[in-house]
Amino acid sequence: MSKKEFDIDKYREEMVTSLTVLKADVRHIKETLVDQRTLLREQNGRVRKNESAISKIFGMGSVIMGIFGALITWLFNK
Repeated sequence: MSKKEFDIDKYREEMVTSLTVLKADVRHIKETLVDQRTLLREQNGRVRKNESAISKIFGMGSVIMGIFGALITWLFNK
């Protein structure tokens, strides 16, 4: 076996090792990304529910203040 063939074989082994490590890293990144997307969907659902609850509270407050304002106006004009 000549020195040139040995160097090529060594280089190939190093490349295979490097690609294996990179593939494992990419797989881990993809798994982490899927987990983060799942968590983001859950958080968006919670935020959406909270925003709708806050909107309902503001709506009720506006109606109550409108009725209260109309009552005060009616009492002062009487």
